[in-house]
Amino acid sequence: MTACSLLLMIATSASGQAVDNRNDWPSWRGARADGVADERKLPLAWSATRNVLWSVALPGWGNSSPVVRGNKVFVTTHVRKPANALITICLDRDTGKELWRHDFGFGVNQRTHEKSSLAMNTPTATSDALYVAFGNADIARYTHDGKVMWVKRYMEQFGDPKMAWGYAVSPVVLGDSVLFPWNHHKGPSYLIGLDFQSGQIAWRKDRPIGTAHATPLLVEHHGQKDLLVPGQNRLTCFDPETRKVRWVYGEGEGPYNGEIISSPVHGNGIVYLQLWRDTSIRAIRLRDQGREPKTMWVSRKPGPVESSVLAYRGLVYALMDNGVLVCLDGNSGEEVYRERLASAGNSSPVASDGRIYVSDSDGKTHVIQAGRSFKVLSVNPLGERISASPAISGDRMIYRTDSHVYCLGE
Repeated sequence: MTACSLLLMIATSASGQAVDNRNDWPSWRGARADGVADERKLPLAWSATRNVLWSVALPGWGNSSPVVRGNKVFVTTHVRKPANALITICLDRDTGKELWRHDFGFGVNQRTHEKSSLAMNTPTATSDALYVAFGNADIARYTHDGKVMWVKRYMEQFGDPKMAWGYAVSPVVLGDSVLFPWNHHKGPSYLIGLDFQSGQIAWRKDRPIGTAHATPLLVEHHGQKDLLVPGQNRLTCFDPETRKVRWVYGEGEGPYNGEIISSPVHGNGIVYLQLWRDTSIRAIRLRDQGREPKTMWVSRKPGPVESSVLAYRGLVYALMDNGVLVCLDGNSGEEVYRERLASAGNSSPVASDGRIYVSDSDGKTHVIQAGRSFKVLSVNPLGERISASPAISGDRMIYRTDSHVYCLGE
């Protein structure tokens, strides 16, 4: 076993949970929330019938990404007819066999964008629990065997803010609580931690008013952990244990006080982020002892609205909403290339072994050679829109289209 393989197997996930299985993809964009998994043998080419190990039709539809823990794949979906239902489904990773499904009831109905449904929040699976959330700010805890432990419905407590496009934040697990912020443009807004055992609010911090759909990021650097919370036209760094604010980057004003969809990503001590949708991509270097970060660069052109960027091998890749892939130098922000792939897209790219996997709304995934030269290695259709990011589990890729889950492998 190589040193890199060992690090992958014992990595601490972005949700604060030790991950000891290379098959695990336990939360939004994987164990480190960066969309990267090297030393794999992922397929280069596939279709709806080629290199498909199994596929499963889902009831309803959704945009949430699948997650994997052990031998279980978890995915959420929103059924609209004959009545609204928010459903969690567990599949066997090896066969695709359905192990269980559950609907914990439907809270407040919330408007969503035409491209989305209420199944937009990616679940988080720890060693002993599964946390699922939906676009109407409902969140629940399950056992891995499908027993619901508790359900929390924010809108019943705080009121329906009638958000424009639903609520897309994914749960993040801290050492003492599960983080599920409450942000919207009418206020009040809070950073909230829920008790593991009861789901009740364990702690709450007031936040500036503003809409935010981006998922917070837990990072470790210089021997410390930072909780980076996007939204309100700024990135706020909290101590994940005391919840004390360490620094605020980019405080300012914007429409709805900084509505943000794209989540920050961390690599080699650098965080790549946007402060508001359709604004420049920024690179900031984290420093020790709680000191404010240093701005490295700000891109000359706006980044994506919906997709989160990918930092990989010294370069930053951004899928624009119109289907254009932009590559920037990770240290300088210099634009390396800007190439159109095909149709529009809002899935966040992933990377493995020198390849970038970029999906679009036509259901095609473009495999791009990583590096400063643009080269398409393959284009792979599944025949149905892809707006979720895939899970990388061992040597397999697990894709979620609007209404199917595909497990792909050589």
